[in-house]
Amino acid sequence: MRGSVDGLSNPAPLADTLPAMLRADPFAAGLCQGLDEVLAPVMLSLDSFPAYLDLDTTPDDMLAWLGGWVGLISEEDELPAGGDPERLRSLLASAQQLHIRRGTRLGIERAVSAELDLRCEVLETGAASWAAEPDQPLPEGELSAEDVPTIEVVVYPSNGRTVDLPRLEDVLEAATPAHVRRRVRVMPADQDQP
Repeated sequence: MRGSVDGLSNPAPLADTLPAMLRADPFAAGLCQGLDEVLAPVMLSLDSFPAYLDLDTTPDDMLAWLGGWVGLISEEDELPAGGDPERLRSLLASAQQLHIRRGTRLGIERAVSAELDLRCEVLETGAASWAAEPDQPLPEGELSAEDVPTIEVVVYPSNGRTVDLPRLEDVLEAATPAHVRRRVRVMPADQDQP
């Protein structure tokens, strides 16, 4: 967490920008000195802004802000990765790959693994239908009720771990295409992934 730094000085003092006539005025010099003291933390933050954007050097309390920038965290969300700063840094580092594969089987598996630290397998129907012209309706009878795009997410928790189902549903909602139905199956902790 950041705080005030005693004796911090403005690297660009305001008094140096005054015309010579005002520099000699004690009131103007004192006013500028007071403003320099107020502006010094702002100048320091601006000078070190690249460090706030670097996952290796950003303070822990800035990780949620960076997560919002890359679309992994919304304001009303609790922090993913259990709020652990190191896991959150790892999640943010993988954000590009998560977004590239978003909506695919691999993307869903990686999102669950990255945000909840759970092994999972995504089983999908693989059905598809199309029309030759964009405005043409889909052919009748081509897709049955079983062919509606559906995924089943099979979760394999490690021994002693419970699965936070509401959190898992949130992750799946964000990672799964809107038209795809989903089911979740949690396997017993002692059963290994095939």
